[in-house]
Amino acid sequence: MLPPGAAPLEALSAVAECSTALALTEAVDRLVQPIGIRHWLYARDLPLVSDRREQFTLGAYPEAWVSRYLESDYIRIDPVVAHCHDHAVPLDWSTLPRITRNAIDPRTRHVRQMFGEAAEFGLGSGLSIPLHGPGAQWGLMSFTGEAGLAAELSMRIPELHLLAHFVHEAARRLGPEHRASQRPWNVPRLTRRERESLYWASAGKTSWEIGQLLGISERTVIFHVHNASQKLGVSGRQAAVARAVSMGLIGSH
Repeated sequence: MLPPGAAPLEALSAVAECSTALALTEAVDRLVQPIGIRHWLYARDLPLVSDRREQFTLGAYPEAWVSRYLESDYIRIDPVVAHCHDHAVPLDWSTLPRITRNAIDPRTRHVRQMFGEAAEFGLGSGLSIPLHGPGAQWGLMSFTGEAGLAAELSMRIPELHLLAHFVHEAARRLGPEHRASQRPWNVPRLTRRERESLYWASAGKTSWEIGQLLGISERTVIFHVHNASQKLGVSGRQAAVARAVSMGLIGSH
């Protein structure tokens, strides 16, 4: 079970090291099922209008809901997919009614219909994490459950956000295009401060807290994390931590 706050680095490291789709799926199930998440879905390269890449998915929604979703072509109006394609911050499904409540156009009515039907299949609440980075144009990971799970999902946004990036890092290695391009000499060289900053970030420390631990300013910590992210070829602190752990650049506590 994931404790409130930062998930244990050991558990996340195990996720990043999964070498098969089955192992990765089982690792995620062990972490999320105890907190009431009934269904989760990781997907990358979704087939939007101009995209023709092969889709890759892990996890699953109820089969009956997937059939309804595909038959109704809901991907064309799904605000979750649109958000994750264009943004980097998590989307709490509970905020969607506030976003669309004053709209009266047909598309909005269809969106409300889609979420109403999803709730009938046990997807009454959800949290979706956008995922972007090298090796895959874009992707998302959604965690869902009954409507009563909404408050729990909102409380756990930080740790589920971090988990999604570790899953994305592991899933990228499952594709043949990544395995063919991965070489030992591609591992970047991080400075001691960059490694220390990422190490404490993996423990859930804020930039200010890391600065206090290392005896440097908060701004300097942000500078080191930013530089490390650029070297690792990712965008954002969570993605940098996931990549650094998977490459063995930082270890567990």
